[in-house]
Amino acid sequence: MDEKLLLLINPVSGDGAAREWIYDMVQILSKRYAPISVYLSKSSGDICKMAQKSASEYDVMVCCGGDGTFSEMLDGVIKSGASPKLGYVPMGTVNDYATSRKISKNVKEALLQIAEGTEHEYDVGMLGERAFSYVAAFGAFTDVAYQTKQDVKQSFGMMAYLTEAAKRLPKLKPIKAAYTIDGERREGEFIYGMVSNTRSVGGMNFFGAADKNVLSDGVAEVTLVKFPNDAFELGDAIHGLLDPKFKCPGVLRLRAEKVDFEFENDVPWTVDGEYGGTFKTISTLTCHKRIKMIH
Repeated sequence: MDEKLLLLINPVSGDGAAREWIYDMVQILSKRYAPISVYLSKSSGDICKMAQKSASEYDVMVCCGGDGTFSEMLDGVIKSGASPKLGYVPMGTVNDYATSRKISKNVKEALLQIAEGTEHEYDVGMLGERAFSYVAAFGAFTDVAYQTKQDVKQSFGMMAYLTEAAKRLPKLKPIKAAYTIDGERREGEFIYGMVSNTRSVGGMNFFGAADKNVLSDGVAEVTLVKFPNDAFELGDAIHGLLDPKFKCPGVLRLRAEKVDFEFENDVPWTVDGEYGGTFKTISTLTCHKRIKMIH
């Protein structure tokens, strides 16, 4: 049965290659969907606005771009209250969302997955009123993704993030925070915090061999890194963050549907690798199986 589809394209993705795929995208997707409408974004936030405006008018919405582009589409859909099925053609630098959900990073194969694939239900995270597809984070290095220049990201990929992050190490300051999970309130000083629904962040696996249902189990993975007292503790903390098998008291790994955060000062967050706002108090919530992805 034909389904009405809206194709949302970030024209600068893949160093502009997204524009060159428009004809092939429509041709491949038309095997299963009709009619197909195409929209090219004009600025940051544009795709979110279009998705929110149009979600109730389409059976399927597909975006072509990086994780930030998909996050915009997702946020717009959630804000609309509608539930069209979603598709993703990844053309970004790291593509964590695609990696975690086994969506091909080959454009043609990703399109064929949408044209021939099946539906999969996934959880959606909320940072306050903002939906996120795979991660919301605060603390050291979280601003690297949106302060690293786009051309540098495209040229050097993950190395660009790591190089920029290394510059921050001597300037680390503790973030005083309280967090409440399952009615229990705890306090501490941290350098990093992450609420996620993914198998990798920034191209790196923080979670080991996760259960296959981890992306649709109704809870998020909560990772908190305590502020280190010296270089040795910092080294252990980084090791514990990057290697789930390394047990480090400075790295807390929890699971929760909802987390309430209170900070001593305003703290900036990133959402799916982009700036997500600054908050003194904020809550995260996992919406169980809120979306259906086709792949």
